[in-house]
Amino acid sequence: MKIGVLGAGVWGRAVGGLLQNNGHEVDYRHHGDAAWPEGIDFVLIALPVQHIRESAGRFPAPGVPVLSLSKGLEIETGCRVSEILHAKWGLSPSQTAVLSGPNFAAEIARGLPAAAVVASADEALAERFQELVHQSSFRLYRSTDLVGVELGGALKNVYAIAAGICAGLELGHNAFAALVTRCLAEMTRIGVRLGGRPETFAGLSGVGDLFLTAGSELSRNFRVGQWLGQGELLDSPKFHVGGVAEGIGTARSVFQLRAIPAEEKPVAAQVHAILYEGVAPRQAVAELLGRAAASENPSGHGIAKKAFQAG
Repeated sequence: MKIGVLGAGVWGRAVGGLLQNNGHEVDYRHHGDAAWPEGIDFVLIALPVQHIRESAGRFPAPGVPVLSLSKGLEIETGCRVSEILHAKWGLSPSQTAVLSGPNFAAEIARGLPAAAVVASADEALAERFQELVHQSSFRLYRSTDLVGVELGGALKNVYAIAAGICAGLELGHNAFAALVTRCLAEMTRIGVRLGGRPETFAGLSGVGDLFLTAGSELSRNFRVGQWLGQGELLDSPKFHVGGVAEGIGTARSVFQLRAIPAEEKPVAAQVHAILYEGVAPRQAVAELLGRAAASENPSGHGIAKKAFQAG
């Protein structure tokens, strides 16, 4: 197969390497290009989310299925990547898939073992991409929950910033574990409200990706939060070196989602307050700790209740 990859950064090239390992031909296109290579069978999108609409506007609709590797929500619209591609290229959910999971590009490129999930509303398309990428060092599962897998990959970046802030403030292991647990509950609540399935957030693109991204300095989003917790300001040069932290833009998108009231996204709201409203990290922590006591699993929101009540 011949695959066009739009985006030649470390993540695009890491997945491109997986495709080449399986004997496929990979042709990279950059953000500033405007034409696809001839004879492609599939397209992969590996651009920062905030650049996708502009780039897609320069390229014609590819006329082949598209797999998104990008994780985030568009700032101005709150759109997922598949929604952007539908708007620009007329792609339906059954022509689009997304790959997400706990994956650091550098480790994938080194051939270290990893797993992820590929999702499409059309299970046959998910299976085609699964066959395209799956190999002994990269175990790829499939799903039909396109919305949930996209949202898991996007939302965990916001919560990785929160985890980094916790680490930067040196609040301790107890606080870190409690925060990440509540972030998972919040991520699931938002994801289900927006159309994802609760069990998806208990899988690789949910808790798996959150666990990785919120717990390692290899995560750009975690480092951003850590710097903020240590007193750095967002206009510091270090925030603009070494790649894009998708959680910065996605935090604004999540905050602006009218379908999710602020009281249902308290951690995301405080991350937004730190990034965009000038709130000090310690003040944001105090706001979270000062909230009224509540049930851990209120009716209709418990992950176990909704995802696993059938046993």
